[in-house]
Amino acid sequence: MNLSNPIIICDENEEIRLLLKEMLTKHGYFHLLEASSQEEIKQLISEEQFILIHKNLLDEDLNRRLSHRENYLIIAQNDDEQTVILSATFGVKHIISFPYSSRGLVEKINSLML
Repeated sequence: MNLSNPIIICDENEEIRLLLKEMLTKHGYFHLLEASSQEEIKQLISEEQFILIHKNLLDEDLNRRLSHRENYLIIAQNDDEQTVILSATFGVKHIISFPYSSRGLVEKINSLML
């Protein structure tokens, strides 16, 4: 696990972003950035950053940019049909579903940042 790599927390909802920041900070992640729109994500994105993104913020361009990477995690509803479509259409492999625990989230991030 590399705690020095930045994590971009991407969600339209400020409360969710703050909750995720709090969860990750408690587990030792301090280099956290926030994005609330596709435009902000595209401005912040770089190869070394881990991206934690809500599925509603994905578009074709962002999917194309992320498709060759392993260091991102999509947050989605477990029973949402769009989640299955997202996985099949864009090859999204790393999804965490609501509801999730902070421990589950951190374990998933750690497994992807190795």
